[in-house]
Amino acid sequence: MEGYPKSQDVSPVAASNTSENDLISGLREKADWAYRELISRWSDKLYRLSLRFLKRQEEAEEIVQEVLLKVVEKIDTFKGGSSLYTWLYRITINESLMRLRPDKGKVLVSWEEGLPQYENGIHLQEFSDWAKLPDEKFAEKEFQQFVQESIGLLPDDLKTAYLLRDVEQLPEEEVCKVLELTKPAMKNRVHRARLFLRKRIEAQYVR
Repeated sequence: MEGYPKSQDVSPVAASNTSENDLISGLREKADWAYRELISRWSDKLYRLSLRFLKRQEEAEEIVQEVLLKVVEKIDTFKGGSSLYTWLYRITINESLMRLRPDKGKVLVSWEEGLPQYENGIHLQEFSDWAKLPDEKFAEKEFQQFVQESIGLLPDDLKTAYLLRDVEQLPEEEVCKVLELTKPAMKNRVHRARLFLRKRIEAQYVR
């Protein structure tokens, strides 16, 4: 195949020009260049995603190693119904959430209490004036930490959708593929997460 890096060709240029289909073929052939390309192309992205869930660098690094090993071991089961990175993201999310589940009992705040209240489609509470919140506040470490803690209070389904769409900024179609959701269902989860975060920020910072 023209332009396909052979097993002995492990140059950065050759690997970086590899298409996803060729990379998958290389992994199935157990080619050294394919292993290197998998790590080079995806390890940083998967680490960042896992860290958003776990907040602990060492655990996020372990998750990346587990995910990449699992991909290498199970590459023959990959049917190609979705993109490789959709598959990688899904495995990373599942592995990260499995690490989080033993800590669930430590969450003492009900996330539902933070959602805006509606009656017959009418919002029962007035929205606060965010103009009162100085722009520099958003850059402060304390504010960023509060937002991260608030995201951690979300249930897994809302948190995952929010992180992929608003933090990782994946296109809506890709978020739907990763989470195996319809677009309305995905957008509903993101919307509810945004409302919850807005309510907590208003209660803490907007007077």
